[in-house]
Amino acid sequence: MAEAAGNRLALGYPGSLVVSGAGMLLAGYVLAETGLPPWLALALMVGGFVLWTLLEYLLHRFVLHGLWPFKAWHELHHRLPDEPIRIPLAFSVPLALVMLMAPTLLLRNVALGAALAIGLLAGEIIQEVVHERLHRGSAGGDLSDKGRGWLAVRRREHGFHHTQDARRAFGTLSGFWDRFLGTAPPR
Repeated sequence: MAEAAGNRLALGYPGSLVVSGAGMLLAGYVLAETGLPPWLALALMVGGFVLWTLLEYLLHRFVLHGLWPFKAWHELHHRLPDEPIRIPLAFSVPLALVMLMAPTLLLRNVALGAALAIGLLAGEIIQEVVHERLHRGSAGGDLSDKGRGWLAVRRREHGFHHTQDARRAFGTLSGFWDRFLGTAPPR
């Protein structure tokens, strides 16, 4: 039941990028109106992207693998990894709103918050694109790529997460947080 409701109210890739993309455009407009020095804006955007990698790890590990109804929706992705990835609006809209508003509230500055939000939202968009590529980038969605580059390592670790141990390898863009927090797959 939760799976059906989640899939009816979901956007499939690449349409799923619209929510975060709209948030990025809004934050960009706000940032453009603030007069924040470009070097500071860029530094905050990079910081937001790095923060996204931690947020992505935490969301994947504790929300998508731990909290209903998100867990039920995510289990469908694990059972059918070759199906197009769909992001429930009940997940993507609140996430985008939090990434838009929380930085400003925490930093108590609209300009700084907008720049950080752009980095967070860009990270989410890049993560979705990479996640799609991990599943569709090789023939038949083969997640066991034997190459040595960054994408090959990400594909291998994501494949491990899907096929061998869903309690490990939560990072899509990076394995850093898995190594740091003890959930990296064995080498």
